[in-house]
Amino acid sequence: MKSSKVLPENAIWNSLLAAWLCLGSLLLPSLASAAPRLSDTEAGRAVMVNYIIHFAHHIQWPIEAFNGTDAPFRVCLVGENQIREALWARLKHQSIDGRRASVETLAHGELRRARDCQVLLLLALPRADQLEIIGALQYFPVLTMSDSPRFAATGGMVEFVGSGAQVSLRLNKTMLERAELKTGTSLFRLTRHVP
Repeated sequence: MKSSKVLPENAIWNSLLAAWLCLGSLLLPSLASAAPRLSDTEAGRAVMVNYIIHFAHHIQWPIEAFNGTDAPFRVCLVGENQIREALWARLKHQSIDGRRASVETLAHGELRRARDCQVLLLLALPRADQLEIIGALQYFPVLTMSDSPRFAATGGMVEFVGSGAQVSLRLNKTMLERAELKTGTSLFRLTRHVP
């Protein structure tokens, strides 16, 4: 005769709860990554472009950051490049620190080319790819920017937070100093610092 094991009611509920928690832990990261980012909308991209240009004019790069006196001021994109057109429309007739501006799209593996950029936007990249790029550039004078959550806390320099009219910036001053990028005081009024 087979004996059937009867589980107490609490054990059944505990098993169901454990299953739901396991399922929830699998779904939550994908839901969090699906949250809208500033770069997802045309209005958000316009706000980002304004801030990027503001930063470009208010940060001082060491002279070694440029490959010669006629080298352009390079704004580079890795990842989604929906912002490229809006950025180029604003920068194509501008000079930054007496240098013509250029906007370039880089592939993820082009870290050597990324070292020659003055601004590097990392948009819609997996976290591991972001961390790899940030780590490879941390001692180079390249201003890293993104609207990815926790970008500044994980080593990026400028993180766009929020959407629409409720945009703020998080600034990682430690990483800016490590890259020898000098910031004007006007930038600090726009941002929150990340410890």
